[in-house]
Amino acid sequence: MSAIERYTQQSIVPSPSASGGRLSRQTARELAAIDHVTDLRSAAIAAAGEVQQAKVEAIARTGACAMQQAALVAQVQQQLALAAPAASGDLDFIKTMTVIGMGQAVADTAREVNRR
Repeated sequence: MSAIERYTQQSIVPSPSASGGRLSRQTARELAAIDHVTDLRSAAIAAAGEVQQAKVEAIARTGACAMQQAALVAQVQQQLALAAPAASGDLDFIKTMTVIGMGQAVADTAREVNRR
């Protein structure tokens, strides 16, 4: 298998004839254009990856916050239900509605992030 080497200006050996020199310059220009396009495409791919990482991080932060708050709400609901057993049904309903609202906020965040 042959080794592929990256193009550099020094890798072109100019021909002594006039037509060879012109061909050499044309080849050098074309190779430089290919190198430029490759660099641009590579930069675009890297930028797209960074954007996707930022999206994942935003959604993960929102989800982690919602999970912490859901745990706190559940703990408070349990403590209040022990203190006032007659209100446990109402407390459970309020806890459920609160957690649903937090889940909706996470879903909204994911939807908004994916729009951009």
